[in-house]
Amino acid sequence: MKYLLLPALMLLAASAAGAQPSAEATPQAKRALGAALGALLQADGQRARDLLLAVPADQLGEKEAAFRTCTLSRLENPVPASAILSPRTRQPDSVAQAAVTLYRIYWQTSVMHPGQRAAAEHSLIAALGKRLGRPKLATMDEVEPLLSARLEGAGFHVLQGRTGLLDELMIWSKQDERSETVALPEGANQTRVFYLDDFASIGWSHYLSCDRTGTGGWTKPEGLYVIVPAYASLTDENFRVNFLGHESQHFSDNRRFPGMASWELEYRAKLVEVAYAVQTSAHVLAGFAINQGDNQADPHSYANKRVLAALRVRLGLAPDADIGSVPLAALQQAAIAELRADSARRVKQ
Repeated sequence: MKYLLLPALMLLAASAAGAQPSAEATPQAKRALGAALGALLQADGQRARDLLLAVPADQLGEKEAAFRTCTLSRLENPVPASAILSPRTRQPDSVAQAAVTLYRIYWQTSVMHPGQRAAAEHSLIAALGKRLGRPKLATMDEVEPLLSARLEGAGFHVLQGRTGLLDELMIWSKQDERSETVALPEGANQTRVFYLDDFASIGWSHYLSCDRTGTGGWTKPEGLYVIVPAYASLTDENFRVNFLGHESQHFSDNRRFPGMASWELEYRAKLVEVAYAVQTSAHVLAGFAINQGDNQADPHSYANKRVLAALRVRLGLAPDADIGSVPLAALQQAAIAELRADSARRVKQ
């Protein structure tokens, strides 16, 4: 298969080159880009594309202009993966390279043509099965363990399953482990943390947004997993609160309240972010605001909307009030009160 830029995208690139980007994006452009990122996180590629195309080039800073050009390109056509070296042999691994390319094709089709999502997954299953020498495989549940075994045999670490609405693929080569104690509103949590690096694929949202957003980590029964390239620092508030605090709440809740729905876990962990964020508070709230939804299959956007609604109720605000104007101490107290009230409801169940 050949991967070619569509003519419309070529015209966009030429147009952007003619209008010099400003040193910094305008507030209006930043809001539009934020909305586009929110659409991407909800796997709504058409809406993301429309929002990106609507922003005048002269309202964008250089970084924002590069992000728009790159993201539009990936929404139009998948980028074939470059050579991926096996950690064991240090030679190119053809299965890893093929898998990343095939997932990128599936991601692009799925976000730009939601009606074809099931067919795109079927094509992914068929192509992966053929690449693994098992052409009769029919489901992702059959494909994933075989692909993981093959890649792990070459020395890679692998995460599959689903993130939000799409099938996921993460592949990395380096992994270190530490023990961390994290303060939470209802008691400290001590757990193992696995630090992951040297990625061949960091997942669909990271890929489609050209590294602008994506998964920062996840929780499993054995501990927390952090994607090191997602963080500028492993000691600042963004990491300590928005990853360690958030994921440690998941870890604690899975032990304390087993069987919670994914959106419920996200709801409680996002309250922890609000409760402890200081320097990153505005960023946290803005992230919730641009990614709100009513589909429980997309637990992050579903939880974001309900966290903001619950905090407005606790603070006595109108349903559409700007929560960012609330004094920080009051906002943090409301988040802690809502988390404790949620826990009390669960204890009584």
